[in-house]
Order: sequence, then structure tokens, then C-alpha cells
Amino acid sequence: MIDAKGKIISDNVFPTIALHHFGTLSGIFFIIGLISAAYPSADGALTALTSVFCLDFLGLKEDDSKTELEKTKIRHKVHIAFASILFIVIVIFKLVNNDAVINNLFTWAGYTYGPLLGLYSFGLFTKFQVKDKLVPFVCISSPIICIVLSENSIQLFNGYKFGFEMIILNGFITFIGLWVVRRKA
Repeated sequence: MIDAKGKIISDNVFPTIALHHFGTLSGIFFIIGLISAAYPSADGALTALTSVFCLDFLGLKEDDSKTELEKTKIRHKVHIAFASILFIVIVIFKLVNNDAVINNLFTWAGYTYGPLLGLYSFGLFTKFQVKDKLVPFVCISSPIICIVLSENSIQLFNGYKFGFEMIILNGFITFIGLWVVRRKA
């Protein structure tokens, strides 16, 4: 769908196709298909948040002072709380409805997931071990280096401005940092 300024509104593409270009029955099945494709992602994220919070933060698995019924009630409350938070976040994104918010989200995801990518690839592609105490330093230094490079990229790289590829650079810097702090065989 295109707005008054000629900009494509991507959130409305599938509903527009389903409601205006398909027949009624085909449109209904199309919308049901979209919902069934999106639901597992949201459900998986909600379940993961609930599980991690209950197990890692609340320590319900090791807590012998509560009965299974009490633990179940706590898990249900946590699940409802995270569902409410997820709903509020969705409503806020809908109200803001700004591409800049999504772009910023992906940019910051590049800074946070880059070290994970570097750690994973270092473990996958090398047989080296690293000095454990230096890993947090490498994983914190890498995003800081990337932020500095991103802020100064136009001057440093002849007008080039980093975008979503920052995650690759961040992972590469983490990989190199881990290579530097590896243990001797």
C-alpha cells in the first residue's frame, strides 16, 4: 500500500492483498496463514522469556521451599507479565510507526549480537581455548570500537557510512580479539 507521499507502507501490504485482491474465502485463508506463520515466533519468544526469567532469575528449579503448585502459579504470573509487556511494546511500536525506530533497533542489535557472532564463530572454526578472564574485556571492547568507527566512518573511510553490516564488523573484531587472547597449545 502507498501513502499520500508515495511511500510504501509495508505493514499494510499483506492485508491489502488479502482484502482487496483475493476473493473472500481466499482472503480469509491468507490472513489465517499469516497469523499461523507469525504466532510461533511470538510464542517462542514469550516462552523463552518466561523460562529464562523463572529459571535463571527466580531460581524456581532449585527452590525447594515452594511446592510445584506454587511454582506453577509463579510461572503463570510471569508469563502473563511478559505477555503484557510484549503487548505494550507492540502498541508503542504501532503508535510510533516510525522506520527510524526499527532502524535503531537493528543498529543496536548489531552492537549486542556482534560479540555473540564472534564468540560462536571462534568456537566453531578454531580449536583454540581462550583466557577466560579476558573474554568479557574482548566482548565489551568490540562494540565500543564499532561505535567509535561508526561515528567517525565518514571521515575515516572516505565518506562511507556503516549500516546494518556493523554486526559483521563487530563479530570480526570479537573474533580477532579472541584470537589475540587465545591460549598457547
